[in-house]
Amino acid sequence: MTFRTLNPLNCVGINLKKLLKNVKYAIILSILIQLPTLVYSIDTSFSGYSKHTDEGVTFLPIPADSLYPEPIADHRFPRVAVTFPFIGLNAIDTKESLLHAGYRETVEAGASRSFFRLSPISNTNIGIEISIGIGIFTMFDSFRDNLENFGWDGSAHLMIQFKPIEEFAFRFGYHHLSGHVGDEYLAEYISIIDPIVDGAGIADGENYHLAYVRDAVLLGLSFQPFPFLRMYGEVDYSFSLMDIFHCYNNLRWHINFGTELVWKPPEEIAWIGAWYAATDIQLFEESSWRPGITVQIGRYGISGEKGERFRIGAEYYYGRVPLFVFNHTQGTIPTEWDAVPLEQYITIGIWFDM
Repeated sequence: MTFRTLNPLNCVGINLKKLLKNVKYAIILSILIQLPTLVYSIDTSFSGYSKHTDEGVTFLPIPADSLYPEPIADHRFPRVAVTFPFIGLNAIDTKESLLHAGYRETVEAGASRSFFRLSPISNTNIGIEISIGIGIFTMFDSFRDNLENFGWDGSAHLMIQFKPIEEFAFRFGYHHLSGHVGDEYLAEYISIIDPIVDGAGIADGENYHLAYVRDAVLLGLSFQPFPFLRMYGEVDYSFSLMDIFHCYNNLRWHINFGTELVWKPPEEIAWIGAWYAATDIQLFEESSWRPGITVQIGRYGISGEKGERFRIGAEYYYGRVPLFVFNHTQGTIPTEWDAVPLEQYITIGIWFDM
């Protein structure tokens, strides 16, 4: 069996301390996400109106929406979702034929919330705020392969978001991406000891390790010239700093951009929701800037009170393997354009932007 995208030679030991550190960061971020809700429950005077200052600024501790709208077709923006991709082009080695890789299942869990917004009293749709998000993206093999877990990606961000006028919004801050191979996939295809028995050395980080970590500074711009049209572009630069931030290779740049179209019904029947179409393109220096293209169409509705967005639709993807760890590139040389492991799928799905 040819192992196409995951190099077993890179399997040199799980770093248990680093894993526990990632779990610690996830717990801290999840607590911070819930902080606005705790403030809301403690001080009910924030409900229903804003606190004003003498300088003509209003303070919204828990705004219903975000000054920087959530990218609809960006796979790694934290949200809740379930999709069932039909794989037309497969790059992850499995038991199934490369010509017919069958179905997979992806599950996403996460949320992004804005809080502590300062806005002019005359217009709370502009201003400055803090945004925190955390999420995971998991992928399972088809039913023929017993739904074995390929792996999961983790994402998190801590951003300052600024919207000076209705048409433009910016965000700047810390962004984290990490890729992890699933234990079932490791046991099936890399011949680790299964089950993991005492004394095997795996728990001590002696047998395998597949690391993909990008801690980055991100700058994003959103431009909405018309109510029905939004465009955005983001660039991030990964770096290593002390023992807190990590970049697993020297290929540090990542760019993504997209376009969103929304057809809203008349106000009197707004409750039926809106049609939308969205694209997102991801470019990584480590993959020789070969684009990963996502196109999504569907219908969505928005909660009037809390701003959550429920979507149902179809999605097409063509690009490098969606799970980061299967694009393993270490060192200073990017994967050549023709050698980038590519996948293609079409799926139906349900997405819930929180």
